[in-house]
Amino acid sequence: MPTLIQQVPTNLILGFLGVGKTTAILNLLRQKPRRQKWAVLVNEFGEIGIDGAIYAKSGAVIKEIPGGCLCCAVGLPFQTAINRLLRETRPDRLLIEPTGLGHPQKVLDMLNTGFFRQTLDVRASICLVDPRKLSDKRYLSNENFVDQMQLADILIANKTDLANEEDVNRFNAYAQACRPPKTVISETINAQLELAWLDLASRADRTAKFPHAHNRATTQQPFQTRGFTFDRRHQFNFACLETLLMSIQAERIKGIFFTEKGWYLFNIADGSFESHPCQASTDSRVEIISTSRIPQDFRQQLLNCVYVNKCHRMGSS
Repeated sequence: MPTLIQQVPTNLILGFLGVGKTTAILNLLRQKPRRQKWAVLVNEFGEIGIDGAIYAKSGAVIKEIPGGCLCCAVGLPFQTAINRLLRETRPDRLLIEPTGLGHPQKVLDMLNTGFFRQTLDVRASICLVDPRKLSDKRYLSNENFVDQMQLADILIANKTDLANEEDVNRFNAYAQACRPPKTVISETINAQLELAWLDLASRADRTAKFPHAHNRATTQQPFQTRGFTFDRRHQFNFACLETLLMSIQAERIKGIFFTEKGWYLFNIADGSFESHPCQASTDSRVEIISTSRIPQDFRQQLLNCVYVNKCHRMGSS
């Protein structure tokens, strides 16, 4: 008879769209003790999972919950996903990455009550923040953005290499004013987190400024999402993809593509383009989250970036 699963160390990795949560988790997984098994529960707003493909070669066990935010799916789908992940993998640690559009209050409430109270040992929640956003009223008026920072135990300014001194000073002033005080306030680039932070305690007295924000999510955030997949026969032109994706008005675009340079991860947020070599995937895929209309023919626009002759050769091999 299998032993009862108890007190699995669990951390939430929070942050708004494009701030670097996935990169942060990948960096943590590279520091994972060799003999430990870690599991990652990923929630993506769109219907097509991107992060699962990114994590595929990370050495962790991955479970995705696509198609909405955990604050709305925090009932049966969330409980089922965690129960199955724990039962099937019996991990030494669980990392949970909610969508950047989600509100963490209901997630934290569920993890700290009922069945999960005995099963999980909820430790410090980490929130990544792009300090440039703190000068933008659109973000400071977004209840989910504010409460991701408010409910975190550890507040990290990421992408400080892209921010100026005023941005970083504004972040530190905001972080220092938080009550109760943050356990850790720090700055980083490329989402580098310290492994020891995961074992710091979570404070139960942190409360949301907007505890009912998740109930207003659908009216506050008129986001639409579209996703596309392409089989491995399609090889894309890197430069064509960059030009096309940068031409779309979107809050975030994330994709994995097979290009003439190899497999690449594309990440676009607030007009900033990033690309990194990545492990081969089963297919090329992209997810767009936007408050603006996404062109109906965008799939064909993507196909226009394909090396046609290369595809024919690959398909006939």
